[in-house]
Amino acid sequence: MKQIFIQTEPADLLGKAAQYKKDGYRMVQILCTRVPEGYELTYSFDKDYVMENLRVIVPLDGSVMSVTSQYWYAFVWENEIHDLFGLKVEFIAPEVDYGGKFFQLVKPMPWHELSNAKQPAAAVKVNLRPGMGVDATVKPAAAQPGTAAPKPAAPAAKPGEGGK
Repeated sequence: MKQIFIQTEPADLLGKAAQYKKDGYRMVQILCTRVPEGYELTYSFDKDYVMENLRVIVPLDGSVMSVTSQYWYAFVWENEIHDLFGLKVEFIAPEVDYGGKFFQLVKPMPWHELSNAKQPAAAVKVNLRPGMGVDATVKPAAAQPGTAAPKPAAPAAKPGEGGK
């Protein structure tokens, strides 16, 4: 599979999505993440084992046009992005615009603030082996200079051994 990333302006997104639809591409996903500039969105389209990804940077106070007029099922991703990040998605098809109530959340827009972002404590290495499935191994984080490596936990006592 070949992947291509194309930097796109928010104003050009809907027109490009319409062209992908016309050219017979299927929409694979919409990904959103918080970046210092605001939001980074990746719209992925696939046809004949070629995946083209439109990469859009939207300012924190900006918005993006809905692509539901071209790919109706995009409403799931767009509502999710609105609820979790607080990014305004303009003109989602009215019958599927949940208006910020797609998810029942304890905290509104939990991924809106970049200051709460935390780096993972361990990296995950994924080895793809033909016929064997996926092997996902968690590697412990490297010890910082001048600190001791964490000690493994002591084995639990068996019933009847050293317990009360």
